[in-house]
Amino acid sequence: MRFVNAADLDKPGMGISLKPTPARRAAVVVAATVLIFAFGLLAAACGGGSSGTTATTAETGTTTGGGTTAQVIMKNRAYDPATVTIKVGDTVTWVNQDAPQHDVVADNGEFKSKLFDKGGAFSFTFTKAGTYPYHCSIHPGMTGTVIAQ
Repeated sequence: MRFVNAADLDKPGMGISLKPTPARRAAVVVAATVLIFAFGLLAAACGGGSSGTTATTAETGTTTGGGTTAQVIMKNRAYDPATVTIKVGDTVTWVNQDAPQHDVVADNGEFKSKLFDKGGAFSFTFTKAGTYPYHCSIHPGMTGTVIAQ
């Protein structure tokens, strides 16, 4: 084994050069660009870089007789409560208290929200009796049911 003084590395015959070359500079620029791009994708996938919280409200039908509002909280990738029973004419409001975006999509297509951030909300007024299973389109295990009587 041979020990070399770092100051001697650039001397002729040592076989190693630490001088920056155009190829080394290009490699460093490419590596830095790839890392910045990768971190940007990761931040976007985790919800970073969002323009802020927006609330989406979509109500359908008319309420006859002053319906009430039931609230469903979205947290820990779950709807709470998972099942809510209301009267026809009542409104359900879903509020996202979770870090990732969520939406509310009826399995039968009766209602569908846009994706919304933490703090956002979506409301729907149920004008017909029935059982309405729903889910989050980007978290398939996240399901719930509204029963309108």
